[in-house]
Amino acid sequence: MKLRLLKINCLVLLLLILNVSCVKDTPFYPGDRKPSVEKPEEGSYTALTQKLINTKKIISTVVGDTTFQVSNGVDATEIRYTNIEGKAMQLFILAMDLKQKNVTLKVATPFDKTEFTKQTVLNMAKVVDKPGNIVLGGINGDFYNISTLVPRGIVHKDGKIIKDNFSDNSDAPQQALSFFGILNNGKPFIGDKSEYNSKAAELKEALGGGIIFLKNKNIITQSFIGVDPRTALGYTEDDKIYFLVADGRNPSYSNGLTYAELSIIMKAFDVKDAVNLDGGGSSTFMVKDPISKKLEVKNKPSDGSEREVANSWLVISNND
Repeated sequence: MKLRLLKINCLVLLLLILNVSCVKDTPFYPGDRKPSVEKPEEGSYTALTQKLINTKKIISTVVGDTTFQVSNGVDATEIRYTNIEGKAMQLFILAMDLKQKNVTLKVATPFDKTEFTKQTVLNMAKVVDKPGNIVLGGINGDFYNISTLVPRGIVHKDGKIIKDNFSDNSDAPQQALSFFGILNNGKPFIGDKSEYNSKAAELKEALGGGIIFLKNKNIITQSFIGVDPRTALGYTEDDKIYFLVADGRNPSYSNGLTYAELSIIMKAFDVKDAVNLDGGGSSTFMVKDPISKKLEVKNKPSDGSEREVANSWLVISNND
């Protein structure tokens, strides 16, 4: 009887382990096309991978990298590597050119409503994805109160102010510190929360953020040293936006990034200003496959499945 119970308990434990660790592995490359280089040889890396190699501070060995054009002015890149400490890493980058005609950046909220609730990034995108408003990709947005579901920072959507204040962050010192937005003139802007009141009238789309780790191309050193899954965004002087998601908390697959590493990566991409967004299990990287036209989550969220979050940033094409 004891032996039978032991076997049952072992089986239950195995099923629990499998349930936690198994995440749907969506191929990064579009359609059925595999990348031309699974394990690239030196000199054949994507442009972004080469920039990280050149820093000599991020990558020890490139395991694989893939890039493809989602649409005109929008490119997706995946980089698999071991870092300089010999640990596995996986990065996902969506680059968009704000100067590209018919491509824009918009705030998404759960069910496309103004009420504070939660929904996955993928489902937020599906609600608004339609002719004339084609979703090309997106990432999760601001931190939020897990009890009330209220975002920690401000929310501007379609030129309307949904939330105009920053929540108390005494219990979460890395949150409710900043904001990122698209101004009425189409320019991107990252500001400290102290700058919000002077900029509020100019913000067409905006969400709160966390630590600003890069300002005017200068790295801002942080006292927080955690290695975590990360979501971040930044922009260059010529209005190119970089969305970055780093998976973590899965040692054999991807460990996560420190703020120092995040800063070096964004600086290598020639980013001027960059801010950290909600990370951990919230980190989500979604892109539309240019062949199948399906919206797909490409990263592996550390919870084991996509988390419902308070808001997100979506790259939108106005072409039908």
